[in-house]
Amino acid sequence: MNTPIEPNSQDTLPQIDEQRRRLAKGGLAAPIVLGTLLSRPVLGAAPYNCTVSGKLSGNTSSHGAPVICYTLGKSPGYWGNQAGTHPWTPLNKNALFNAVFADAYPGMTLLQVIQSGGGMTPTDNYPALGRAAVASWLNAYHMTNFPLTQPQVIAMFNAVYGGGSYQVNGTTFWDADDVMAYFQGLYQPPSA
Repeated sequence: MNTPIEPNSQDTLPQIDEQRRRLAKGGLAAPIVLGTLLSRPVLGAAPYNCTVSGKLSGNTSSHGAPVICYTLGKSPGYWGNQAGTHPWTPLNKNALFNAVFADAYPGMTLLQVIQSGGGMTPTDNYPALGRAAVASWLNAYHMTNFPLTQPQVIAMFNAVYGGGSYQVNGTTFWDADDVMAYFQGLYQPPSA
């Protein structure tokens, strides 16, 4: 008995172009990805013009009306004066500074650092930077829309307090003055 030879099923199907399939899938996903990137939660709750990226771009990106950055946080003076009240809760004002940040102020508590005086030179151990870091760390915990997280504040301080630099992106590095100016720009108006 002669039966016709059935062609293999793979011979009858057209060859699949994998690259074309990937491009088609990518084209279908593009509107979803773009829509997601433009959504407020993906951009983050922080006003774009107050983020490190926003500062680097000169705040020229349009993400709605710019926010006045210094309205986002409270100053070291505020946190130092509020030490006996609830604003520090649940954070411990009597925790040693070096339990949170680098060992820049041996034996000093967070409250002692935020209430300290002094300038910004390495000889007096950067107390102004320490105050700004503690205030920014507290702001990151307590303030809605604050553009930094507590780990970011810690990383920035730890990178610069001893004369080092904080790598903002692949080509930009900030020293202690830059980091302190950024921290302060999130809680005090610029001087005239």
